[in-house]
Amino acid sequence: MAQTERPSALRGGSLSFMEVLATSIALIGPSMTPILIAPYMFALAGNATWIAYVFGGAMLTVVALCINQFARRSSAAGSMYGYVTENLGPQVGAIGGWTLLWSYGFVATAVLGAMALFVERLLASGGLHVPSIALVVVLAFIAWQAAYRGVQISAIVMLALEIVSVAIICLVVAIVLHAQGFSLDPAQLRLQGGFPGGIGPAIAFAIFSFVGFESATAFGAEAKRPLVTIPRAVVGSVIFAGLFFVIATYAEIVGFAHIHKPLAQESFPLGTLVAAYGIGELGIPLTLGALCSAFSVCLACITTAGRIAYAMALSGALPPVFGRIESRHDTPNIAVTVVTAVTLAVAVIALAFGVAPIDVFNNCGTLSSFGFLLIYGLISIAAFVYCRKIGQARGADIAITVIALLLLIVPAVTLFYPVPAPPQRWFGYFFLIFILAGWANFRLRKATG
Repeated sequence: MAQTERPSALRGGSLSFMEVLATSIALIGPSMTPILIAPYMFALAGNATWIAYVFGGAMLTVVALCINQFARRSSAAGSMYGYVTENLGPQVGAIGGWTLLWSYGFVATAVLGAMALFVERLLASGGLHVPSIALVVVLAFIAWQAAYRGVQISAIVMLALEIVSVAIICLVVAIVLHAQGFSLDPAQLRLQGGFPGGIGPAIAFAIFSFVGFESATAFGAEAKRPLVTIPRAVVGSVIFAGLFFVIATYAEIVGFAHIHKPLAQESFPLGTLVAAYGIGELGIPLTLGALCSAFSVCLACITTAGRIAYAMALSGALPPVFGRIESRHDTPNIAVTVVTAVTLAVAVIALAFGVAPIDVFNNCGTLSSFGFLLIYGLISIAAFVYCRKIGQARGADIAITVIALLLLIVPAVTLFYPVPAPPQRWFGYFFLIFILAGWANFRLRKATG
């Protein structure tokens, strides 16, 4: 396809509120929590899982309020990166940009592993087997094509896929709760056996469920009425996801207590529930829904990371080639292609070294948490600096920043202490090396530019 060398503009005013909200919700991938994350959350939080999600939702709502200090006053492509750069300086901005690329990239890699797992389950039901590496290559190519051809198509696809997945899970939740007579579970209400793995690690995993709610800020240049649309999408995605997580995990815990099986040891808990409750025919639709949800997350990550790279190129933090716009679809095609290639390479290398798809999901999800915690902290600080700069800093604005930082410290500390077992104990160092490399790249480009 023909390309243009100029740093052309993205297609303005092309996305409605629902399309922007769809992108945010799709990147959160709410279906992935009851499908894959719930067993690990239960191992850490036990019957207090719902409290961990309430805490996580409240914490990220405060972060969302910090983000909206910018979103309700200005908009631009890659706004999270732009917000930090404009208020904390280009060096900190470069660190923020590289942090976002790390975060979205590893979430995309994580869900590639999840997709491989789901496709393997579907093929196994028909007696077929395809190597995981071949599966992730095909799936990454499909996601790349969707992101390459345009964000409008991507948003519509993501919304449709996530609706299907959430609808199936809601049906299972309703069946499980109906079987219990919709009575409240006293063990969960009283937090009996709560936080067997520790409250800190539980909150960290809760954040992994929410990460991506801020992705709507990357579409400021393409949204209709962005100063209204973006703030609503940021807060709306957190609220929707939080309610869904609390209800879905509550029902799963009730269901597994009823069938006397340990939720913490499950690899596909909803599949076990539908079999136990006599609705095994939903097993395949559930797997398909899980695949759709994982694909929508991957697509949203590639789409959003591409726009972050595009914005970084326009500001000189990345080579100008990342600022190219494909003339037919008005998308940052080079940025999207490079993001996809790197994401796929990480997944393929891990699988080639014998890492199981489920471990690719868990490990890459943990790696992404480092980046999200840092960028959330930076944006919280930048929000107060911005308010002070424009002469609108109030006591409430100081309080929002302080509360956000204090709440973010809890999961941040648990990623380092107590010292995790290998390989997780090395993840923090990998992240620091990556960020230092990004900072060095910025300094080098500044010195030679």
